[in-house]
Amino acid sequence: MLPIFGLLSFTSTFAQDTLKTYIFGHSLINHELQVNQTPSQETSVPHWFHFLAEEDGNPYAVSGQYGFIPQHANLPPSAQWVFDSVAPAWDSNNYPFSYPDFDNILITPGNFIQWQPPSVPYWQDTLSPLDYTNTIFDWVNQQEDSLILYVYENWPDMGGFLSQGFPPTSSEWTAYNNYLQGPFHDWFIEYHDSLIIAHPDHCVRMIPTGPVIGNLLMQSPFDQIAIDMLYEDDAPHGRPTIYFLAALVTYMAMYETPAPDTYQVPVIIDPIVANNYQQAVDFIWNELLNFNLLSGESRVFCSGSASLQDEDYIELQVYPNPTENQLEVLADQPIKSLEFLDMSGRLLIVQSENKIDLSNFKTGTYHLKVIFENGQVVLKRVIKN
Repeated sequence: MLPIFGLLSFTSTFAQDTLKTYIFGHSLINHELQVNQTPSQETSVPHWFHFLAEEDGNPYAVSGQYGFIPQHANLPPSAQWVFDSVAPAWDSNNYPFSYPDFDNILITPGNFIQWQPPSVPYWQDTLSPLDYTNTIFDWVNQQEDSLILYVYENWPDMGGFLSQGFPPTSSEWTAYNNYLQGPFHDWFIEYHDSLIIAHPDHCVRMIPTGPVIGNLLMQSPFDQIAIDMLYEDDAPHGRPTIYFLAALVTYMAMYETPAPDTYQVPVIIDPIVANNYQQAVDFIWNELLNFNLLSGESRVFCSGSASLQDEDYIELQVYPNPTENQLEVLADQPIKSLEFLDMSGRLLIVQSENKIDLSNFKTGTYHLKVIFENGQVVLKRVIKN
């Protein structure tokens, strides 16, 4: 995750509706030192975000830097990233951070620190990931008073799950995804909850990129994609398809609307994704709509109007969640069936009633697939205590 420096061709005047983002990131957002070389920056989220925005007629500009959260807290930031296609938002050599009038910032921690809570200091350090993140949020909020603060939930280091090196075996891939959807995701939930409490006067949201991609890759036909066509090492740095999917999640989270259905997916993206683009968009959008706080408020969207933009949005309640025994499902549309699955996608229960008895299942995280009479499918994450 070494920084790549370059000269910024900075434009000080943007269209009024230009979305301007600053990213405190690393190579799970912008991966430049590829093993499998690409024509341009196809292994970066901003690259694909730009082309999705362009298709939708949305001007977009971005700047960012490499590092982990302790390095990012060495303020002020320094815009390092340069893209072939994406307009830079900020020339940090000549202008203050406040000059571009950023709309939001995006921050992501390391993907190998989730073995202890986010409030515990780093090894050989006196400050925790939360301490450093709060320092960054406090600083940027002093520069801009109306920023949206996004946490980008990435995906975990794969090395600890591999016995014979990359790529993982089928059982190792299952164990990796169980960790991604379970303890790793729980760490980000605690991290996000703490940031919300620490910054009550600002919109602090989370983009669940890793878990959403992980969920998608357990669904047919996406579960047929070869793992080494998605990732190129155990870090795991992605190949273009992973960063394209990550951009889809990020784009829909920030614009609070599904990605454009007219977008033509380039041939560098795995053909299963390209040929099932609309299915991927629908699945991701549904995941974002259903990623909420316990209060019911969205963890993703700031405007609160995202669900109203979807004409086929279904009012759905799954409770109590977490649960110890009974799980009940209520919806404003007729339900055809319920499918209860483990984190590897294995079907455990299928039934037409709106209640499920989970008393015989082990503690853990599961999926509930709600299939409606009109053909729509909603996937909810369920926690069994």
